Amino acid sequence: SELKKDFIKKDFYETLFQKYNTLEKNCISLEDNNQLKREISQTNTLFSLESAPTFAELFKLNDLKAQAQAKDTVILKLKEKLHSLSGDVNERNVKREVKEIETLNNELDHKVIKLVAENEHLKQTYKQLYDSIKSSRVRSKEQCDDLINKVNLKSAKVFDLNASLLEKVLVITTLKEQLNKLKGKAVITEAVSLNHIDPELLKVDVAPLAPKLRKNRTAHTDYIRHTQEEAATLREIIESEKLLNPLNRSLDYAVIPKNKTKQIRLTEQITKSRKTAITTPPSVNVRNKK
Repeated sequence: SELKKDFIKKDFYETLFQKYNTLEKNCISLEDNNQLKREISQTNTLFSLESAPTFAELFKLNDLKAQAQAKDTVILKLKEKLHSLSGDVNERNVKREVKEIETLNNELDHKVIKLVAENEHLKQTYKQLYDSIKSSRVRSKEQCDDLINKVNLKSAKVFDLNASLLEKVLVITTLKEQLNKLKGKAVITEAVSLNHIDPELLKVDVAPLAPKLRKNRTAHTDYIRHTQEEAATLREIIESEKLLNPLNRSLDYAVIPKNKTKQIRLTEQITKSRKTAITTPPSVNVRNKK
């Protein structure tokens, strides 16, 4: 609406200016006519006294002069009005340009505010991602430490089991030496139904590596390798003992239910009418630990 008013005023000023130019041209033509008439009158006065103006002509000339003077006054007023209007137009142009600049500044301010908001959003997003990655690394480290502790515990258990097995093997060896020293003595073994060693128990059931631990497979691989080595050591001990003493079947019953024992009774015939029974300590009881 403001621009429309400016356009209307501008059209009005242009129309007024055109009228002023037309009026100015008319005044100039009137002045030329008056000047021409003066020259003609002066020429006629010089050449002939008979051509002196009459009273009617003098009145007419005075009227023309008055009209010309009035038009000159109107022309001056129009010039002053046009000058003031041109000043108003310049002032309005300046105001319009200032307003346009302010509008551009406001738009730039809005863009800057929008960019600042987007920058803050990006900062928050990156901070959340960094916190998430940091927490994931902490959880991964905790899981790795927990897995290492479990491996150490398993290693300690396997070491204790190995030591216990070696101790029991030494006891068995001592008993065998005592049996070999008993010459001329009959050995009677009490038949006891015991469970044989299941070959599947000597196998290591390796669980597949979890997807979240694929990057930590070093600890998991060390654990599997150590467990397999300990199982192989136990297997070699049992097999070597079987090869050295094929008649000794005690190792076939290494895995038995809890709180169950096996006893071997030795009967020695000293005289025909006299018998003595010797009972040995319980045999080796090895429980499988997973």
